[in-house]
Amino acid sequence: MSNRMMRADAEMVRVLADIISNKLRDPRIANEIITVTKAKTSSDFRHCKVGISILSKDENKKKEVIKLLKRSSGFIKKELVENLKLPYVPELVFELDENLEYSERINNILDSLQISKNDVEDDFEKDNKDD
Repeated sequence: MSNRMMRADAEMVRVLADIISNKLRDPRIANEIITVTKAKTSSDFRHCKVGISILSKDENKKKEVIKLLKRSSGFIKKELVENLKLPYVPELVFELDENLEYSERINNILDSLQISKNDVEDDFEKDNKDD
């Protein structure tokens, strides 16, 4: 990926996060913690996949927020025009990004293993003595 596209994607994430957090006035979204995790813009700037993370245990609520964002895409695109200098305003595709929940589950599993720091250091020292 070129530096130009990486900068465009990073700027897209920043602006979309601002729009969703501060300008979107839907009360069904206002109380949710929503994070724009990534944006992948096509090289012709016609399409953009937007990763959205929603801090909620309720899967139905997450799906509802994604639907509301899709319905609000006209307003979001209008705001993008005002905040970004792009050749085209991309068609936005909002996708639920569950990487944060996945990482949290892995961390919880690792924490539940009850391995002390001393055990890990002892194993590391034993492995290094064999070399």
